[in-house]
Amino acid sequence: MTNIYFAAMSIPAIIEKFGNVIYAALAVLATWGVYNSIMLYRSIAKKSIPAAQVEGLVHQVRELVKVGNYNAAIEACRTPAYWHTAFAQLIAVALKNRDKGIAKIKQLLVMEFHSEVISGLESRLASISTIVRMGPLLGLLGTVASMIGAFGRIGGGDKVNPNELAMDISLALWATGSGLLIATPMMILGNDIHAKLRKLRDRTERQLGDFIEILEQAGIPSGPSKHPLESTSTIPAPVAPGTATQAAVQAAAQAAIAAAGRGAGAQRAGASR
Repeated sequence: MTNIYFAAMSIPAIIEKFGNVIYAALAVLATWGVYNSIMLYRSIAKKSIPAAQVEGLVHQVRELVKVGNYNAAIEACRTPAYWHTAFAQLIAVALKNRDKGIAKIKQLLVMEFHSEVISGLESRLASISTIVRMGPLLGLLGTVASMIGAFGRIGGGDKVNPNELAMDISLALWATGSGLLIATPMMILGNDIHAKLRKLRDRTERQLGDFIEILEQAGIPSGPSKHPLESTSTIPAPVAPGTATQAAVQAAAQAAIAAAGRGAGAQRAGASR
């Protein structure tokens, strides 16, 4: 019975220690949020391309496409000045798949842009959103745990120093304050990064629209080019009405001749009997 009593008395102390662990979790959360924010700003800056470089790249690609030198145009997009930008990467994808037609190229560009560019940025942005939601909750959890420990000492029957109790309560409230202090800047940074990401998407789509016009002027077909071996189809080709009539007459005549032959054979068999 005595052991159970002392075990019960140690619960507030355990909860108080748990409240201290929350501070470490808040520190890790803040560090993770700052790291993701820095990486997002760097990634967006790398994927973006200044307007002056866009004009130079588009002019260079246009001249190479006009003369049909697509490989040189792809290599121009892979130069150190452009290779890390989203626009140059998508141009290279479009030029590689130029034989598939404009419609298919547009689909590939959308898939490539969202899978290779937007997807990674949005995953980091989702981490920041999670930090914004978790910060106040972890802070509140730390406050509740510390308050339970403080009031547990009061109910323990021991003489409690009011100054120490006030310090414990102040420390407990700092947990909630820390959670809010983490969440508020992260919310501001998340909104700013989301705006920059949307701006990158709109700018890249507009630039790709200009590049698609270059492909159309170069004579890239709107649909996929058909390989000679792919000309066969399981769907029969339409037959001209005159040809169909002649084929039907010939089939009917052959059927009549065959029926007449079978009838003559039957008559000869009957006569022989």
